[in-house]
Amino acid sequence: MNLSIFIGRRLSFNPGSGRPTPPGVAVGVAGIALALIVMMVSIAVVTGFKHEIREKVTGFESEITIYAHDMQTGEYESSGFQLTPSLRSVIAQSAGEDARVTYSVRQPGILKTDSAFTGVVIKGVSPDFDWTFVREALVSGEIPDYANCDDELTNTIIISSDMARKLGAVEGDRIYAHFFRNNTIASRRLTVKAVYDTRFSDYDGLYAFTPALLLQQLAGVDSTTVGAVEINGIQGRDVEEVTDRLRAATMQLSINDTPGRIYEVSNVRQAGAMYFNWLELLDTNVAVILILMTLVSGFTLISSLFILILDRINTIGLLKAMGADNSLVRAIFIVMAERLVVRGLVIGNIIGLGLLFVQHKWHLLPLDPEAYYLAFVPVEINWWYIVALNVGVAVVSCLMLILPSQMISTLSPARSIRYE
Repeated sequence: MNLSIFIGRRLSFNPGSGRPTPPGVAVGVAGIALALIVMMVSIAVVTGFKHEIREKVTGFESEITIYAHDMQTGEYESSGFQLTPSLRSVIAQSAGEDARVTYSVRQPGILKTDSAFTGVVIKGVSPDFDWTFVREALVSGEIPDYANCDDELTNTIIISSDMARKLGAVEGDRIYAHFFRNNTIASRRLTVKAVYDTRFSDYDGLYAFTPALLLQQLAGVDSTTVGAVEINGIQGRDVEEVTDRLRAATMQLSINDTPGRIYEVSNVRQAGAMYFNWLELLDTNVAVILILMTLVSGFTLISSLFILILDRINTIGLLKAMGADNSLVRAIFIVMAERLVVRGLVIGNIIGLGLLFVQHKWHLLPLDPEAYYLAFVPVEINWWYIVALNVGVAVVSCLMLILPSQMISTLSPARSIRYE
């Protein structure tokens, strides 16, 4: 065993050794533990926010969306475009076979009851639409089986709690939906099948869901004519890459197979740019917190090292008198200080992970959904981040101890032994 490690482990600062623990040692351990807890919670909360907001935006917008433009007018094609086998093939080759491809038809409209009305975007979804996101946010009713859509189910709608409150409607009520098409108004009486509330007010007040068949019938088109193609199931880090591939592939398709039409490919980061920019600001805040907490833990650790040196100054003189050089004595006290770091890390991990687990399980800390789009503080426990954080704190602490330990070389053996 290395001599410095052997002596450093024997020079105990435990109360059980017969010597009281110096207050500075307790402060050093507490400072490291507190800094680790703050850094761990900051990373977990921001990671949780990113995950939850991304899931909400993706639930409404999808990871990648393909629209079509008329090259003559530059407008989105009001009657939609064909989801042809060649387009499906291009999507499969660019996004991968595992990508989930669905379609939707979006139509501005007005929902009306006898006493109120509200403007919405009615999103007609394909029979194979993934309802997981909306189903988890339901406050009343059930999602109908739109995969087997008959005439009765076609004339149904799923609205948000915000719309229900404005309209004074509940599940089972029948409301009027008015659609604007080609300078005329088409109306349908729809049954409210379910009410959802994602706490994402910007979207909850905007989107109502119906079967795509309803809007296709209003437009007088067949089931292969869609307003947008939605692609999900892509790993987050690959969305930009797949988007670029799809843009190149659909441009080539426009040139070869569908002259007069150009496809626009957008992704969730573009659709929710405002929210992702907000999350990037949170990243900046976390970076500031990490720097400040590193400095705080470093200063407390340096102070603890000085206290250890003063508490063991007679030992330093004795070791030097016995022939120990400055580097050995410095190494001994760095080992002792690193033991403080280990204690602080253990305590910090126990408390920090405990707090994160409690919040993740029971959501004890609430938030204002109107301001933060979430009803509670979200946390995501990423073990890679936690391990990296622990390793980083240990390494930085060790490096910060090197310079202050230089003061040992200035101590005289004779004066150190006589020090009281």
